[in-house]
Amino acid sequence: MSVQFVKTRVQPQGIAPAEESRALQLVELCGRTAYKSEDKITPNSARNFVLMLKSHGHLSVLEHSNIVLKIEAAPSSGAPQALSSISELYGALLDGLGFRTAYHRIHLSVRTSPGALFIAGNLRSWIETLTHLGNGGSPLHALLSAALRDFFPIIFGGEETVSSNLSFKVILVREDEQLALLRRDAACDLPVFVFKFVCDRGITHEVVRHRVLSFTQESTRYVNYKNKGMVLILPEELYPFYDDVTQQLTGRSPLVDMWIDRAEKLFAWYREDLDREKPEIARDILPNLLKSEIFVSGRWSGWKHFVQLRDSRHAHPRIRAIAKEVRNHFDSLGMTVE
Repeated sequence: MSVQFVKTRVQPQGIAPAEESRALQLVELCGRTAYKSEDKITPNSARNFVLMLKSHGHLSVLEHSNIVLKIEAAPSSGAPQALSSISELYGALLDGLGFRTAYHRIHLSVRTSPGALFIAGNLRSWIETLTHLGNGGSPLHALLSAALRDFFPIIFGGEETVSSNLSFKVILVREDEQLALLRRDAACDLPVFVFKFVCDRGITHEVVRHRVLSFTQESTRYVNYKNKGMVLILPEELYPFYDDVTQQLTGRSPLVDMWIDRAEKLFAWYREDLDREKPEIARDILPNLLKSEIFVSGRWSGWKHFVQLRDSRHAHPRIRAIAKEVRNHFDSLGMTVE
């Protein structure tokens, strides 16, 4: 049979890495999942793959990342400077970012870490923000670009070197520190949590409506299923006939035969269309039930809203099952969604 059925799955990927090599590996995994080219991943392939995405302007995949900077006041060199305190820095940051504050998480809290400011953003937001700050002549451009160049030299190594006259210490915040801060004060919302969902394309259309999250999913434009076979998400009414170990339909019944017949016809039409059309056109015949792998990244606030909305009796049964798994994962971290 050239058609296979699989169940919906949720695979937590942890917190977006703070260290560059692991961050690039995650971005590559997300990007190659879109093209189903995971077999091209090697121990050294992430750097060139991510730089290729950056050079082509395909920055959405770079959103599966998170750089959290902690900025503290440092001893002054004695030279005059425009900013000298964290509160002044905070005000200058808001002014300099302007509308781009929406693309970062800025946290200033006496409770969490007195005398420090935290600013978080994914790789895409930092790339675009540095351009924005540079074009605006902000004094923060030199400070932030130097820090990002130190911590992520592969991505930001091309930034223009400009010395900063601001006496602030910039520290890269690791994943465990981000999580500890979140547990102490949920308002900080610094870490980014990454999940991989294996679900049908109908459900991905609902998932991507949560626009505070970031998404990269298997692309039917570029993936040719002719030789791979067509994989569908198992409809609930076929669960009694499905073996979870072999991932095969085992029992025979009129219901099973009907589903197999439907799927085989659709796949046959798809293959016929591929003889005269590109995959991006032939995909028109593919069903909503087609399996799609989608990476979803977001902060605690975004995931909390996702669970609150989707783990509901009003939600579609399959997205509710996903939301329950996401809820269970956060429960395991000691983070309860009310």
